[in-house]
Amino acid sequence: MRSRSAQSLRFEELVRRAAPPRGVARLQAIDFSAFGDLAPWVSVLEPDQAMFTIRFVRAGESLCKALGRDLVGADYLEFVDPAIKGEAFDSAFVMLSRPCGLWQITPGLTKSGTTVEAEYTGFPLFDDERKRGLLITMAHIAIDPPPQIAQVRHATEWTWLELKSGGALH
Repeated sequence: MRSRSAQSLRFEELVRRAAPPRGVARLQAIDFSAFGDLAPWVSVLEPDQAMFTIRFVRAGESLCKALGRDLVGADYLEFVDPAIKGEAFDSAFVMLSRPCGLWQITPGLTKSGTTVEAEYTGFPLFDDERKRGLLITMAHIAIDPPPQIAQVRHATEWTWLELKSGGALH
């Protein structure tokens, strides 16, 4: 398995700063300005079991460009290969219920028909105002400018990230 990027590790560090020791970060404690150059790739999503959706609550500019539209209110599952929608949905709830983070390398089919790899890092959040779990994610595409993604495919590499120790779950 390849190593996580410096961007992924920095994102994790910033999210962990908003969390109590060995706990889940609070949305209200996230300082989005601290993400700096990562901010255009950061999103906050709201999984809803009853509706079978994972809606964007917040989405960075670069992520919106890569997916071809304003994402706030959109369902992330619209962009996922239909064959893996259930797995993507289930992964969101594993992050919330375990709780844990997730790191993965995921190919995306571009609008031009080529494939590009994206690195995703995500963690659970708790929204004190809504009294519910959310996810905060960061995508990293090492192509500048990134191509437009038509469909998110099945991850080729992934690992669960332990919240208590900062290590990977095996």
